[in-house]
Amino acid sequence: MNDKFFKLPLEKQQRILNAAYKVFSENSYKKAPMSEIAEEGGISKALLFHYFHNKKELYLYLWAQAIEMTRETISQYNIFESSNFFQILKGTVQAKCSLMKIYPRLYAFSLRAYYEMNEEVKTSVQESYSIISRMSEQTLWKKIDRTLLRNDISLEFMYKEIFYAVDGYMLDKYRSNQIDAEIIEYELMNMIDFWEKIYTKIEG
Repeated sequence: MNDKFFKLPLEKQQRILNAAYKVFSENSYKKAPMSEIAEEGGISKALLFHYFHNKKELYLYLWAQAIEMTRETISQYNIFESSNFFQILKGTVQAKCSLMKIYPRLYAFSLRAYYEMNEEVKTSVQESYSIISRMSEQTLWKKIDRTLLRNDISLEFMYKEIFYAVDGYMLDKYRSNQIDAEIIEYELMNMIDFWEKIYTKIEG
């Protein structure tokens, strides 16, 4: 990757990244045209290849950036100051939705990248995801207060159910092109409130 990309004004960097996130989220890796990314980003194809030497380099940079920007944004929200699982979940949603206002297709790209089967990028994405996912879960399990949750449920099963439900919700939003971060945040907060009522221990 050419360091000259980082010397571009931030607005232009974001425009190029948003173009790439959009095109890769709407196409498989193999069928995503670099020419379309360049056009969407308002630059020439030659200039895009000047910044990123090939499609694989751009794709893996997008993946790495999605992880890093998400990590940084979540850390700013101090979500682990709470030991309540659902409050942590709400803080995570707020953080991700704030990032979505800048990069609307970032999470659509991440979803597609996770299921991408092209061998050119599959291994790198899966290995990276496994490491990040394992670290995130370990932090979560250490932090949350399990006494707040019902004794008759599996925490791991509950986590997976919520994880896949949110993924399915986001996939539906992207497929129907209803990408409004404020609406998404509002609806996800309501879903979390619903799960909290189901899984929180009833006192008395």
